[in-house]
Amino acid sequence: MSFQLSPNHLLNRLFKKEADQFFVSMAIRRLALGMILIFEPIFIFIYFNNSISLTLLFFGAIHGIYGLLAVYGAKIMSKIGPKHSILISHFFFFGYYLCLFLLSYDSLFIFISLAVILKSIAMTLFWPAFHTDFCRFSENHHRGRVVGRLNVALMAPTIIAPVIGGWILAVFGYPVLFTTVLIVLLTSAIPMFLSRQVRIKYSDSYSQAVKRIFKKANKKTNFAFVFSHLEWGIDLYLWPIFMSVLAISYSSMGGITTFALAITTLFTLYMGKMSDRLIDRVRFLNIGSALTSISWVLRYFVTSSFPAFLAYSLYRICRTTASIPFQALLYEKASLKGAEMDEFIVYREILINVSRFFFFAILAAFFAVFDQINLVFLVAAAASLGFMFMGVPPKIMRAGWWSKK
Repeated sequence: MSFQLSPNHLLNRLFKKEADQFFVSMAIRRLALGMILIFEPIFIFIYFNNSISLTLLFFGAIHGIYGLLAVYGAKIMSKIGPKHSILISHFFFFGYYLCLFLLSYDSLFIFISLAVILKSIAMTLFWPAFHTDFCRFSENHHRGRVVGRLNVALMAPTIIAPVIGGWILAVFGYPVLFTTVLIVLLTSAIPMFLSRQVRIKYSDSYSQAVKRIFKKANKKTNFAFVFSHLEWGIDLYLWPIFMSVLAISYSSMGGITTFALAITTLFTLYMGKMSDRLIDRVRFLNIGSALTSISWVLRYFVTSSFPAFLAYSLYRICRTTASIPFQALLYEKASLKGAEMDEFIVYREILINVSRFFFFAILAAFFAVFDQINLVFLVAAAASLGFMFMGVPPKIMRAGWWSKK
């Protein structure tokens, strides 16, 4: 009797469920990107000679192009399936980080231009497929718990990734960090080969996808999408630059992010379970939104490493309180669309990324005149209240100008 197992058979035994294969692939991917995530905006910031405006235009261009291409990404997904779309996206992410790697040696403009194009295409192939695939196998009555599992699966490697990335960057520099990220990123594709392929039909034309944005029925949801992602964009791109301006070392940045995420992880699964109860879900969404807003105001006063750690830890906990029920409600809304689930997802991707492009363009003009980054944290504090529009906002918000017909 032979007990030999092929590598593919062994992997299938380890990860029997399709959801497990999906989570493992996304966890490895997050490990790769987590090592560079907080340092990527700083790298671009340094490349543009410490210009916040040019840095924002760089990332704004990526989101803007993706917003314009999202429909075509969905059409490609409908032809080759979400799994293959995600797999192919990894090669474009690889090309993006390869361009940044080459910029470490030669600051040719062609590399920075190619980087924008490659990442836009990578996001176009990845995000519609990711959200569609997740909606497909997450169950309605356990969606909050599954969202919690997804967040923990993505957060667990992210806990160690920033401190690893900070250490590599402090000791070896950006070239070695980019090389490490490229290797781990390609490894993340392996579990995806174990999953069965599913065909999903995307039927919207470009004009139909855009028209969804202007439907009256989507007005409240539009506010939730736009405000939540403008807030997230400030955290993703301007917070790391702010820490760099404060002269916080790379290793300290990695440590701040790692410890803050470790604290948040302990909180995440609990929130996922609680969000499965509809009454608590909406209540937690509103409470988390208000607390996230307060945490942004506190971040305005950060001046050194330790306050940055405290403020960021508080922010992550507060945002988790809002984001878990927010995501559960998002995927619930998408699944209720039935056959139009992927059309709903693509309309959302167009809206949030085009709006982020215009927002970053406005911020770029602002920073051309002013150089105080933490002023934008107050904008993030206001935008954080937009999470509430995914559920049932308090009466004071429902009475606003946006509720008028």
